[in-house]
Amino acid sequence: MNGRDLIWALALAVALFVMVPAIAVAQIIQIDPLSGGLPPSFTDDGVDLPLFTTPERRGRDGEPAVSMEMPEQTVAGLRLVPLRMSTPRADGLQTARLSGEVARERFILFLPASPGAVELRIFNRSGIDLLPEASTLRVTVNGTVVGDIVPDSFTAFAEDRVMVPEGVLNEGRNLVEVEARQTHRIACGPDASFALWTEIDASISGVPMAASAFNTDALGFLSAIAAQTALGQAVEIRRPDPEAPLIDAAPFIGQVAAALGGTAPAIQSTSYWPLAGTMQSLARITAFPVGEGPPQPRFERGGDGAIVLLLERGSNYAEISGTLLAAANGQEESGVQTLTAGLAQPLSSLRPRSLTGEGHYIFMDVPFQLPWDWLLLSSQKARLDLRYRFAAGLPEGALMLVKINGTTVRLLPLDVGAGTDLPTLPISFGASLLRPGINQLAFEVLVPGDTVGRACPPSTVPVFEIADTSQLFVPGSPRMLIPSINRSLANLSLDDIRMTETAAAILPPGFLPQVAAALAASQTERLAYSEAGSLIIGTLFDLETMYSDWLADGLATLRRALTEGRPRDPEGTPDAQPSTWDAVTVAGDADGLPSGGLADFPRRTLSSLRRMALGDAETLETWLSDRAALAALIQPDADRPGDVWLILGPQAVPDDIARSLAASRNMVGGPSGQVAIFTADRAWESWTAPNRPLRLHETLSFGNLRNVLGNYASHQPLGFLAVIFGFTILSAAAGLLLLLLTRRSRT
Repeated sequence: MNGRDLIWALALAVALFVMVPAIAVAQIIQIDPLSGGLPPSFTDDGVDLPLFTTPERRGRDGEPAVSMEMPEQTVAGLRLVPLRMSTPRADGLQTARLSGEVARERFILFLPASPGAVELRIFNRSGIDLLPEASTLRVTVNGTVVGDIVPDSFTAFAEDRVMVPEGVLNEGRNLVEVEARQTHRIACGPDASFALWTEIDASISGVPMAASAFNTDALGFLSAIAAQTALGQAVEIRRPDPEAPLIDAAPFIGQVAAALGGTAPAIQSTSYWPLAGTMQSLARITAFPVGEGPPQPRFERGGDGAIVLLLERGSNYAEISGTLLAAANGQEESGVQTLTAGLAQPLSSLRPRSLTGEGHYIFMDVPFQLPWDWLLLSSQKARLDLRYRFAAGLPEGALMLVKINGTTVRLLPLDVGAGTDLPTLPISFGASLLRPGINQLAFEVLVPGDTVGRACPPSTVPVFEIADTSQLFVPGSPRMLIPSINRSLANLSLDDIRMTETAAAILPPGFLPQVAAALAASQTERLAYSEAGSLIIGTLFDLETMYSDWLADGLATLRRALTEGRPRDPEGTPDAQPSTWDAVTVAGDADGLPSGGLADFPRRTLSSLRRMALGDAETLETWLSDRAALAALIQPDADRPGDVWLILGPQAVPDDIARSLAASRNMVGGPSGQVAIFTADRAWESWTAPNRPLRLHETLSFGNLRNVLGNYASHQPLGFLAVIFGFTILSAAAGLLLLLLTRRSRT
């Protein structure tokens, strides 16, 4: 062998030495336990569980802080259990922003065991307008105040710690509340209040716990799932056929979401044999075909340290759900309360927390729900019997706006007549402002700054307080239904949700149970006379197969809106945004006479005639002309209002859609009407068809005749006038005929 051959041989040996281990690593297969091969449970001894990564601590200047505590804790086997957002969010982010002078945010801390006395770590950063010396973050755990934090980090998230005494934190679900009291550096007033904010990164905030505390039981499994979703990871379900539908797991996923609280977890369906390193799970589920799994659902420790729930498909999902709910050790927070129509109800029964406001801009709301068969469209009046008081000496111009579903129904001055013995103020408003489903009563307070060029002086006196004995009365109505997407979604069962073949081939299998779990959590008692319905999940390709008679003219425009996905750049964007006070000064009657005088009389006449015929709704094509959508909910058939289609555009993120449906179930502004689009701002915008049908579901009687006729007259005024005019013509014709028949002939 000559020298050249020797060099080539050495090069080949080196190449093989480098490449063979890499190829071997790439082919490592992780095998979950199958029937006949269930491994024994692993103990924590000698196993470094990859449960929770410890975040890098940041200093006040944004640079990494020098600290020896975190590495020591990592070596000792401590892991961070992160906070979770308590309310579902469409964006899925784990960063909460506390805006204004006084703001509160609630988090859920799900623990596998009671940790005793422990440090709670809060990573926070604030806007540069905040004055740290006059600001504070008060931390409360399960109703006990555990400490205050000075928000003085302005460039990056910085860590602050408060000590939680022994006995305050429990195993299972715990409630952590952060109350921010913030002061502007150089200004005071409503506009200055908008510039104040502090953010808390929940995913890297929480308490450290020993990895050995996460046992292979229901509580340990739920704690690992809670931490995994707080870190933005999906829950992995391993199956022999990962592309098959997952609808049988939907009730189970809904129960897990109810046990954890907050945002429902995303679902990822994978194979039994994923490649190593594809996904690092803290906990996961392995589902066996019927007859091939363990006799009873059970928890095991996987080879990678994850807590694995082993079960069979079908009935095992329901069987383990009760165990998980019992292990949660906490009551699910009550949702929006239902108001009984025809009965005055105190606000304390609708909102458990007191209505007390502090600062220069305050917005407090009282959400409530009306039955789905409640409907009043004419001139009936609802009433708020308001008992309130406000602080003396408020600056001139201080006022409070009382709003119903965003419409101001009363403006109350707060700069005169302050006192503690104000009489009850009856506020009447049109019942037509209310709607079936979720409604919102809100109080918005604006107080001008009483100092110029400097920070607001500290104040511990509330600006206003609404008494719990204030009452809201909504008149009763005949049982009438008008088609709406939100009512149809609320009356769906899990068996009514399915995918088209096109959607099943494109969308991940976990999307269907995500949507089903989000809608199942919002279900109330189904109406006895509710029509059968379904939710069909599809894509743009399925618009061609969706039959729609009353929306046919706008489907082409809808296809364009879904294809674009992102909104067009607006032309002529204003240079300055309107101030807080503009909403008060421009508010008024939309039907008031414009400044054009008689020159606008023909246009106003045509507009009035159009409103009489079609109401205020635009055509679907006009409404969609300047909009773009990521997804759309469509109610295509007036004769089958229970059928709803969910069409996802090419730019839609399925997880965002599922989270948005869960987030909108307890808030005003969710999908309604006949077409609702999901925009790039992660919000739903709804269009209502002007010719949607109205149906009565009770016997017409003398007692309900006035309200029934009023609803029909308000819903289709031109048609109602045509009917009345027809009756008038028939009556006149009958009278004339009677006159002719009974007239005596002349002799």
